[in-house]
Amino acid sequence: MFFCYNLFFFFFFFFFFFFFGIYLFEYNLVFFFEWLFFFFNSFSMSLIFFFDWISCFFMSFVFLISGCVLFYSLGYMKGDLNLIRFYYLVFMFILSMVFFILMPDFVCLLLGWDGLGLVSYCLVIYYQNSVSLYSGLITLLMNRVGDVFLILCLGLFMNFGSFHYIFYINFFNNDFIILVYLVLFASFTKSAQFPFCVWLPSAMAAPTPVSSLVHSSTLVTSGVYLIIRFNYFILFCDTYFLMVISLITMVLSGFAACLENDLKKIIAFSTLSQLGFMFFTLSLGSLTLCFIHLLIHALFKSLLFLCSGIFIHCFLGSQDIRFMGGLVKQCPYVSSAFFVSLICLCGFPFFSGFYSKDFILEFFFLFNYSIFFFFFFFFFVGVTFIYSLRLIYYLFSSNSFFFPYINFCYSFFMNISLLFLYFSCLFVGSFMFWLFEDDFFFVLSFDFKLIPLLFFFFFFLVYDVLSFLYFYFGLIYFYFFSSMWFLSFYSSGFFLNRFFSFCYFSYSLVDSGWMEYFVSGGLVGFFRWLGFFFDSFTLNILKFYFFFFFFFF
Repeated sequence: MFFCYNLFFFFFFFFFFFFFGIYLFEYNLVFFFEWLFFFFNSFSMSLIFFFDWISCFFMSFVFLISGCVLFYSLGYMKGDLNLIRFYYLVFMFILSMVFFILMPDFVCLLLGWDGLGLVSYCLVIYYQNSVSLYSGLITLLMNRVGDVFLILCLGLFMNFGSFHYIFYINFFNNDFIILVYLVLFASFTKSAQFPFCVWLPSAMAAPTPVSSLVHSSTLVTSGVYLIIRFNYFILFCDTYFLMVISLITMVLSGFAACLENDLKKIIAFSTLSQLGFMFFTLSLGSLTLCFIHLLIHALFKSLLFLCSGIFIHCFLGSQDIRFMGGLVKQCPYVSSAFFVSLICLCGFPFFSGFYSKDFILEFFFLFNYSIFFFFFFFFFVGVTFIYSLRLIYYLFSSNSFFFPYINFCYSFFMNISLLFLYFSCLFVGSFMFWLFEDDFFFVLSFDFKLIPLLFFFFFFLVYDVLSFLYFYFGLIYFYFFSSMWFLSFYSSGFFLNRFFSFCYFSYSLVDSGWMEYFVSGGLVGFFRWLGFFFDSFTLNILKFYFFFFFFFF
C-alpha cells in the first residue's frame, strides 16, 4: 500500500507540472519564489525556486519516468533483501534532481549536482562485488571532476555578490568566458562527452531500473540541462568546439555500439550517441529543439531499458545478446514495446523520435557547414539504424541457443509500468510539436527532404564496410573501437593508478603529518645513506688513495 501511495504521488506531480508547464508556455510566464536567509555587506544568500516552462516540463517527465521505474522495481527487485535501501537511494536521487532543476543558484545547483554523483555511486555498487565496486569508483571519480569545475564557477560568482546566475544573463563580459568553459567541461563530465565518456558503460553494473532512470531523465541529461540554462552565455562564445566534441562522441559511441555484445552496454552507447546528438544541436543554437529531443529521448530510452531488464530476467541474468533469440513468440507484449522504442530511437516516421530528429536534421540544412561536417553528422546519426537492426536480429530471430534455460516471468508491476511509457512513446512526440508548432517552420526543397530517407539505404553499404574492416583487421579493429579508442585503458588503468599513487603520497605528506613523514621517513633515510657513504670511505680507502694520487699528481 505504501508503494501505491508513492506511485499516486509521482503521477499526480507529473500531471501537475505538465499542465502547469503548458500554462507557462502559452502565456510566456515565469514564477520566482525567493527566501532570503543571509545578508551581510552587500553579499546575500537566498533560496530561489524558478518555474518556467522548461523546468516544469522537465520535472513532469522526471516524475513520470521515476514513477514507472519504482513501480517496475516492485516486480524486478522482488525478493531482494535490501529493497527498502534501494528505494531510499532512488528517492534521494530524485530529490537531488529536483534541487538541480528548480533552483537557479550555484550553491543549490552544486548540492543537487553533487547529490546525483554520490547517490549514483551508491546505486552502481548496489550489487556488492568487485566489478560493481570498480565501476562505481570510475563513476564517482569522473563525476568529481565535474564537481571541481562547478566549484570553480562558484568561486567566480563570489565576485558578483550573489550565486544566482540567472540574474547575470545581460551582464556578459570577459570574466564570463572562463565561466562558460568551466560550465562546458562540467557538463561534459556529467553527460559523458569525450574524453569523459568511460564511466557511462561502466555504470551498467547498477540494477536495470537504476540504469533506466540514470540514462533517461536524470544523471546523464543534467549536463545538457545545464547548458540549456546557460544558453545565453554559450551563444556569446565560439560553439565550434562544442560541435567537434559532440561529433567525436557520436563517432566513438556509434562504432562501440555496433561491436558490443552486452545488451545493457549497447543501450548505454546509444544513450551516449544521443547525448552527442543533443550537444551538436546545442552548438547549432537550437535550444528548444534540443530540449524537446531530450524529453522524447527520456521516454523511449527508459522504455528500452525496462524491456531489456525483462529480457535479462528471462535469461537468468545473462546480458549477452548472442545467447538470446526467439523472444517475439515467447513474450510478444514486451517485444513489441522494445521494438517501438528502437524505431523511436532510429527516428522512424510518425513515431515520437521522428518529430525531434527530423526537425534537427532539417535545421542543420539551414547552415553553410562544409561537406565534411555534413557527411559525418548524417553518417553517425544513421549508425543508430545499424546497431538497432543488429539488436532486432539477435533478440527477435527464431534461433535461441539457450532455449531450455529461459525463464519467462510475467509480473503485473512490470507490464503496467511498460504500458504508460509505451503509449507515451507513441503520442508524446506529435503532441509536443503541436504545442510548439509556431516556433518551427522550415521551408526546404524536395531534394533536401529526401536526404534523411536516402541515408537509410546508404547505411546498408556502411554495414558491409564495417564487416570488411572486421574481416581483414580482426581483433585490432574490434578492440580499438569496442574499448572506445583505448579510453577505458587510459581512464581506468593508466590515470587511475597514478591518481591513487598521488593520493597515497598526499596522505603520507599531509594526513600523517609533516614531521612524521620527514623524521621517520626522510631524516632516518638520509642518515642511513650518510652512514653508508662514510663506510665506503673506510672500507675502500685504498681505492680513494689511488684516485687522489693520479688526480693531483
